[in-house]
Amino acid sequence: MRIFSFKSIASISTLLSFTTMLALTTATANAKKDKSVTGTGHSARTTHSLRGNVKGGRQPIHLSTVTLWEAGTTGPGTATMLANTTSDISGNWNIASFTCAHTASQLYLTATGGDATTENIPNPNIALVLMIGACNSLPSRVIINELTTAAASYTMAQFGEPVNPSLSANGDPGTTAYTGLNNAARLAIKIVNPSTGAPAVFLTTVPNSPKLLNTIADILVSCVNSLSPFTACTNLFATVKPPAGDPAPANTWEAAIDIARNPGANVASIYDFVNQLPSGVSAPFVPFLTTVPSELTLALSYPIAGSKSLSGLSFDSADNAWVSDEIADSVFEMSPAGTLLSPPGGFTAGGNLDNPRFVFHDTIASGRLWITCRNSNRVDAIDGAGNVVFNSTFTLVAPLGLSIDSFNRVWVANNANDAGVTIFNPTSGSSFTTTSGGLLNPQYIAGDTTVSPNIMWVSNIVSGGPDTVVRVANDGTPGDFTFSSVSLSTNTPHGISVDNEGNLWLAIDGGPSAGAVMKINNAVPPTIALGPLFAGGLSLNNNALGVATDSNNNVWISTFNNIVELDANGNPLSPSTGFTGGGLYFNGPAIAIDRSGNLWAVNNKAPIGLIQFVGAAGPVATPRVSGRPLAP
Repeated sequence: MRIFSFKSIASISTLLSFTTMLALTTATANAKKDKSVTGTGHSARTTHSLRGNVKGGRQPIHLSTVTLWEAGTTGPGTATMLANTTSDISGNWNIASFTCAHTASQLYLTATGGDATTENIPNPNIALVLMIGACNSLPSRVIINELTTAAASYTMAQFGEPVNPSLSANGDPGTTAYTGLNNAARLAIKIVNPSTGAPAVFLTTVPNSPKLLNTIADILVSCVNSLSPFTACTNLFATVKPPAGDPAPANTWEAAIDIARNPGANVASIYDFVNQLPSGVSAPFVPFLTTVPSELTLALSYPIAGSKSLSGLSFDSADNAWVSDEIADSVFEMSPAGTLLSPPGGFTAGGNLDNPRFVFHDTIASGRLWITCRNSNRVDAIDGAGNVVFNSTFTLVAPLGLSIDSFNRVWVANNANDAGVTIFNPTSGSSFTTTSGGLLNPQYIAGDTTVSPNIMWVSNIVSGGPDTVVRVANDGTPGDFTFSSVSLSTNTPHGISVDNEGNLWLAIDGGPSAGAVMKINNAVPPTIALGPLFAGGLSLNNNALGVATDSNNNVWISTFNNIVELDANGNPLSPSTGFTGGGLYFNGPAIAIDRSGNLWAVNNKAPIGLIQFVGAAGPVATPRVSGRPLAP
């Protein structure tokens, strides 16, 4: 998908006249507004200044148009240009004065055109980007280069539109609608230091590595530092052209975005541009990947101290990740920045957690986390501080999967023969269990609460086979359900997820098609629409485990050895080897997508923790109570 286009710079003076006029127009409009603006993210206007340098590789870029932007808050294409200037012969530039509409707005810089060589011919293909932070917490001096562009292309991949240029959210700073963009911008700064233009400490700390981003940056250098007629740029853009039929990129920023959004496409050909740097220009960003990778995903590792065997994963409304540990008998909470918010050893619900498995957030109060405890046959709920707010007292048998309908009822899969599904109201305390409709040994439950009646999907193991998926129409009347089901033949189900059309995607971890995925139509009775599918890195006996759908209606599957991405028609978007994040990922029973479009996977390979595939997926509103992957 294209993001935005920087127009070719035919005349620097014309562009400067245009941008200066636009800046003055914006400033005049702002001056006419009430100076006593109040509300989240607003305050009396404070004047700021900013200076820096723009580089192409190790060379300064002179005559580059440097523009300062405030991320948009009212949907696509709404970023505001705050100021602009031009870099001098040494690549230096200075913005003497600007104000922001919101004190907590995320700001970014673009540097377009200019000359990174000694031939004094502006290169219209240059477009570099730097995320610099919130307006109320800015560095005094920054560096814009190919590495800052690579970092922004991954972290901000889901927030651009094809206009010149705009990174935007659908709400003001401080609102949940701004959370995804805010967290994405902070991540860019976490991995590349805007003051130095170099990898930050986090990225250079093992098991993480700057090699992937350095490689992307060096690839961009092949264009930025090229000589007229800029053949390297033309060739790079043709190579990077997205496989979905979108136009080829028109500048280095669009090329970087296209690589980030299609990390499994044209990998070898794109990597070859590391070997096509201009004569006399050595790779400025080191260390880089010295052999052709199988993918170009940017994956980050977040080890969790004290973890032993992670299981379930859920996001709250602040996009904090909560993950259960079935051996440590605890739940860990991690911020979007990767900081552990839970105490050492995690939350234990007063010592009540015994083999915690599935976790699921609701939206009551500030959000409760529901936890199934398999060994103790109970369900517990904790609040955001880890305090216990609910303990089940009714009979449960080896509870595993869990979901919540739109009638404030919790559905629990009793994963034992003839144990059925227990449905309870945590407010009234009423509960009942049903084995109707073939709910004999349920595993996982996914509720589609965007429709009325709700559709509750249950994967179900049947003694003697065949295993099934049961579709339950639920209008809120206790016990008044309509059941229909589809046979899975001799295959054993595992993780499930609902897509944007209400269809169900199902992972298979046993039987003759172990390692495959199925798509089941939302129909009465449901039918198998696709599969068993082996594509994009899915392979026989490489058991498929977790499933998550994103707001682009693509489906993600975690297996023992890789992460796989398919489109809604089952076509592979990941390479034949799947995604491994450079070897960071292994054996993740659960995956989930946050508001920034990052795919998070439980990782049970040392160091145990979470793996984040940056900007890889369509952003999803969290907590995901609707079942469908709604965009924030």
